[in-house]
Amino acid sequence: MTAYVVIDLDVDNPEGFQEYLDGVVPLMERAGGRNVLTEPDTLVLEGDWRPSTLVIHEFPDRAAVQRFWDSPEYQPLKDIRRRHSRVRVVVGEND
Repeated sequence: MTAYVVIDLDVDNPEGFQEYLDGVVPLMERAGGRNVLTEPDTLVLEGDWRPSTLVIHEFPDRAAVQRFWDSPEYQPLKDIRRRHSRVRVVVGEND
């Protein structure tokens, strides 16, 4: 079952956030994940959700997402991300 990580991303410091990206992309790929979408100009059709940037990642399954999220290698990158951005993150799995 494919899992999708949906992120509402608001970057406060693009230069600092680049350090996070440089580390997270190869780590995510090693975990079986890939970036599907990064959209700074979303089209809102209904409701009041207006993400600054919508990001979607795809992983083989929810367990792969959890292993990536909890991995020791990702923990210092979370700290970098938190210093330079604000996120809301949800995961859904497709049958």
